[in-house]
Amino acid sequence: AVARKPQMRTARNMFIVNLAVSDLLLCLVTMPLTLVEILTKYWPMGRLPFLCKSIGTLQATSIFVSTISITAIALDRYQVIVYPTRDSLQLMGAIVILTGIWIISLVLASPMFITRRLIHYNVNLLGIDYISYCVEDWPMAYGRLYYSVFTLCVQYVLPILIVSVAYLRIYLKLKHRLVVTTTMSASSGGKDQPQPVRERERGRRMQRTNYLLISIALIFGISWLPLNLFNLFADLYLTDSVSQDMMVAYAICHMMGMSSACSNPLLYGWLNDNFRKEFNELLCRKDTSAVGSNGNGGGKTLSRKIRTTAAVPEVTQDPHWEKRLEQLDRQDRMKLCGDEDSV
Repeated sequence: AVARKPQMRTARNMFIVNLAVSDLLLCLVTMPLTLVEILTKYWPMGRLPFLCKSIGTLQATSIFVSTISITAIALDRYQVIVYPTRDSLQLMGAIVILTGIWIISLVLASPMFITRRLIHYNVNLLGIDYISYCVEDWPMAYGRLYYSVFTLCVQYVLPILIVSVAYLRIYLKLKHRLVVTTTMSASSGGKDQPQPVRERERGRRMQRTNYLLISIALIFGISWLPLNLFNLFADLYLTDSVSQDMMVAYAICHMMGMSSACSNPLLYGWLNDNFRKEFNELLCRKDTSAVGSNGNGGGKTLSRKIRTTAAVPEVTQDPHWEKRLEQLDRQDRMKLCGDEDSV
């Protein structure tokens, strides 16, 4: 949608695209490899130390990018809604910020590249010459613990505080606007539309916005809390042996954290009115072209096909159908594909 429509290339949408890229990296690259490593208990990617270092760094970078992007989206919404008279962030400014997000995330994840190393053990098993393990070798005694506390603060505590405060301010601002608008409408007498209908519509939009803001904050907090607490507990446990229960617990916490990458497309993509309308339009165009090519009805493609078919002259001679097709604008085509207020 962003690549197809220049008007969709806004600062906020660029943040959403950046969030989608980091989530795709988590879902398609790092998360499957981590789960395979948990299940097999050894490193499955051969004897190249660079892969051991780079994949762990890529996972940490993607997590930081996703979290910082969510925070940037919250701050951008806060700026636009709470201070609408100020200059909004432009596209070039958003690109500069996104570049900074990736650089900062790489710096924050760099300890993974420095400390991770690949070790090999020769085994005398049929068809297996060696087993490799990708481990973290910290030069300081409590280096891993310090990094876990730092990650907990930077990747979880600070972002959730910023997001919660920003969305709380947005909620209060929207609530104030609703009260002011309702008061002004009541004083004007409601000439254009019956007052109860307008109030119900505003209340429905306000309720939907409240649910969305609360869902974003809760899902972010619930998804990442178990993994951060587990990492902190594991670093304080101070033991070299890892039990099977610990591995299962880590896998569950890891899946919960990565589940945020699955919920983000719904919260920031489909529930975004502009993205949803563009997706509906794309689907509508595909359905219309497919139906029109088969001659089974739908849109201007069907009209052209009917006009060249002598077997059904009664359809081609109907001026109302031709006039209706010519008057279909973009919003009408959207409604043919589905109610835009269905979410």
